[in-house]
Amino acid sequence: MADYLPLLRELTALDPPVFVFGSVAEAVLLDGKLNRSHGDVDLLVPRDELERKQRQLHELGFERFDVYYEPRPGRPLVLGSSRGELSLELNAVDYDEAGSPYFAVDAGSGPVGIFVPPDMFDWPPTPVSGVQVRTVSPLALIQIRAGLEATAVFGPSRPQKDRPRQRRLLEKYFPGRDPDSLRPDIVRLAERPS
Repeated sequence: MADYLPLLRELTALDPPVFVFGSVAEAVLLDGKLNRSHGDVDLLVPRDELERKQRQLHELGFERFDVYYEPRPGRPLVLGSSRGELSLELNAVDYDEAGSPYFAVDAGSGPVGIFVPPDMFDWPPTPVSGVQVRTVSPLALIQIRAGLEATAVFGPSRPQKDRPRQRRLLEKYFPGRDPDSLRPDIVRLAERPS
């Protein structure tokens, strides 16, 4: 597996910043370190920054982005690229008319929005081996994973990996809280993109 710490160092120079989520963010927030068990880095950006981020990442050697998942025509959610042994996924977050962030997914009967906390980009950087890693907030991580599990868009959660991390995030950042109180709102989206 690849060493993603040098890439995370490169990403700190991007402006506006990109935010890490998924298993790399979980490792950073839970353990304060990375090991070589990560197959890629998941990055999150607002949709209106998506093209700019692709250009910036192209300058870092990620030359081509392929659409991995497009639940609504012309509005990809996940784009992937690689540079040598390093892989990343660039994920777009949308905002409704009230300014609430969400991920649009197709749950089989049309698009739904997995709504996440509005302060998800406000979490302070976490130092890992001298690199200031920007992650989404722990609540956003919890809600993203819970929303993806509830909709089963990318298949079932991995019981040996996903559920233990989710449990550890809940114990570390929300001790004593009922996990159901932290679930995201999942609502059917109008046919017209917001």
